[in-house]
Amino acid sequence: MESGRDRDTHRDEPVHRARSVHPVSPRCYSRRSWLNSVMLALLVAACGAPAETDVDTGPRDSGRASPPEVSELDAMGIPLDRLRAIEDAWAARAGASEQGVRAARRAASLARVRALREPDGDGLARARALLADASLRRDVPGACDAAIDLARLEARDAVDPTAAYLVAHRASRRWTDEACALEARRILGALEGHRPDRALLAAIDADPNADDPSIGLAGDPEPPRDALEAWAAERTISGEPATLESIVVYGHEDREARSVRVVLALDRVAAYERLDLPAAGELPARVAIDLASTTPASALPSTIPVGAAGLARIRHARRDDRTRVVLDLEPGTGARVFLLPQPFRVVIDVTRGEPGAATTTGAARDVDLILIDPGHGGDDYGARAFGMREADIVLDLAMRVRDVLRRRLPNVRIVLTRDRDVFVSLEQRAAMANAVSADAFVSIHLNAADESVDHGGVTTFVLDTTNDRQALRLAARENGTTTAEVGGLARILAGLRREEQVATSRALAERIHRGTLAGGRTVLPRLHDRGVRSAMFYVLVGATMPAVLVEASFMTREDEADALRNDRYRGALADGIAEGIVRWVEGR
Repeated sequence: MESGRDRDTHRDEPVHRARSVHPVSPRCYSRRSWLNSVMLALLVAACGAPAETDVDTGPRDSGRASPPEVSELDAMGIPLDRLRAIEDAWAARAGASEQGVRAARRAASLARVRALREPDGDGLARARALLADASLRRDVPGACDAAIDLARLEARDAVDPTAAYLVAHRASRRWTDEACALEARRILGALEGHRPDRALLAAIDADPNADDPSIGLAGDPEPPRDALEAWAAERTISGEPATLESIVVYGHEDREARSVRVVLALDRVAAYERLDLPAAGELPARVAIDLASTTPASALPSTIPVGAAGLARIRHARRDDRTRVVLDLEPGTGARVFLLPQPFRVVIDVTRGEPGAATTTGAARDVDLILIDPGHGGDDYGARAFGMREADIVLDLAMRVRDVLRRRLPNVRIVLTRDRDVFVSLEQRAAMANAVSADAFVSIHLNAADESVDHGGVTTFVLDTTNDRQALRLAARENGTTTAEVGGLARILAGLRREEQVATSRALAERIHRGTLAGGRTVLPRLHDRGVRSAMFYVLVGATMPAVLVEASFMTREDEADALRNDRYRGALADGIAEGIVRWVEGR
């Protein structure tokens, strides 16, 4: 659970016509009585009569028998194992085609029913994932309808009107000339009272086709600048000037480093603007950050020489009521700017040249260095339960993983972000990975909950947005911030992802997850599988290589806490994490 500001503020540190959608029965909302009348009214206003979901018209896939068609009403009465089998059959036909989109929507419809029948299962998450995938490709017939299905699911089943608004807003921007765009606008009208932050809408407006693989991304994108700047401007309190407390550079110790990270730490949120200034005369190309109503701390040096990763130096000066921070760049150097909240930091990742292409095939990877990150440390203990501290246990796990990897991958350098009980800031961890051009970044943590949980177990995360409440709460705890900040800022920071990085990160996460679970089950046979999931962990933001975070066990489960005290269990978890990394490196 990463939290806390950088303590060393003045040092440089190392988815036939549908019969499947019916009016929502009030019993579907029994678990959410506080929103019954409101959400039902919104859905009636937005959707009117039950929508037709053209999931079964058109040609069949040749060579395969079509799965049986089951309406949502009929699905409420058939045995659960039969329902899951039919759902799986439709899901297996999902894909990037008109027929594949129809199949995904059919599977999602059945998964939604299954979620109503077994609330603790994965039906809702699966329906969401199927519809999200089905709506990715703008030009595939039916994709817009899948997006509308997803907006309804968020409002009707997840009872998350803000998420529903964002889905409908994106649909209204992506399919402006299609009939379903009218339906999207009707949903927006019904959910007007749940309009999210302007910055989130600005991020969608800037690139409504983000993540569409048929359109692709040029280069290595950063979050839409207007969205980030709007986020900060909306949270700036008029009449309360900010102080630029520190400028810290990470990764500059190695003059051959490909990337360095500059962190501007302020004592409160301040509106800011990025300016790209071309070379002029003796002045090199520069990136300037104008911080409104900000004064630099008196002890802050006006010039900081760097001389690494194409960043020559950093300068700052007071200009009227603002402070301008200037980064002098060498030719061929680029910068990405984003922010982190609580405490407010403007982060500039400076990179010489372009990052290498990630490998997504099953072939062995050319890996030179892997960075293992034991979470927390120093006075940031992380979770505490049954007399144990998360920071201590994950350090022991990380050192065990390092030792195993050094034996099994003798030609690969294995480096830790910390090898003792010291504080390492959130922003420094990914910066270290970028600076040394690591080929993989694995952050090790332990899960915890304030309330009792029915299932503990292992979860492995990749950096991405999510609407899952448990994942949001966990990310907030690890980030040292609030669920509202994670849920809002995450959709903007998601622009830092590169599509090939997402794919390779998930491949790495799946192998580590299987390995950790298998290892842990040698000691705790009933260790629960919480799956590979997405969340916005700030420790992973900005990492340019495959990056994952593994929650190796649940500290607040007594059986897992007891096991964590023993070398045998810790060794089994470490062996599993290492096994997953080795399998990823070897392409198997």
